[in-house]
Amino acid sequence: MAKPLLKAQAREINTKKSLKELRKEGFIPAVLYGRNKKTTDVQFNKSETEKVLNCYGIGSNVEVKIGEKIKPAIIKEIQRHTTKLNVLHIDLQELEADEKVRVKLPIYLINRNKIKDTTVVLQQQMEEIEIQTYPKYLPQSIEIDASKMAFGEPLLVEHLDIWKNENIEVLSEPEEVIALLTGVSKIEVTNEEEESI
Repeated sequence: MAKPLLKAQAREINTKKSLKELRKEGFIPAVLYGRNKKTTDVQFNKSETEKVLNCYGIGSNVEVKIGEKIKPAIIKEIQRHTTKLNVLHIDLQELEADEKVRVKLPIYLINRNKIKDTTVVLQQQMEEIEIQTYPKYLPQSIEIDASKMAFGEPLLVEHLDIWKNENIEVLSEPEEVIALLTGVSKIEVTNEEEESI
């Protein structure tokens, strides 16, 4: 799967007033940092970047193009406005091919609509999983087909394909429950209770 490309421009002024003006002009301020690297202040085109962020979030691996250079990175933080929810600032960590990265991947339960039994409830107990690996092995997310889950049998971390991947170290505990199909609890009211209401 191709990594999303974020086109950046370097920026020098970093005052509160300048950042506000930058946002008015249709840009999102950001920083790109890395181990033993100088932190670079950059800016992204707002509309282009928000399209990417609609599909990719914190923990996603992306490519950042500054001038003619393309740098692999992961999204570490996205700051949004408390009420408008528009993006105010992005933090990205530059990656090195020969250095392992530690990241939390989002877990998505797909095909929920294929669970036809109305007496069954799908409970997701983990929203993300923590892993450590080299950038070239880094997946964007974990997808689980909910329609293939068995009733009453919890899906554990050790059941995931990523657990068996020798190139990826899963830091979450193997017996942690990710999701479970359980029954709907019904409260039955007796005739006597109905009469007393």
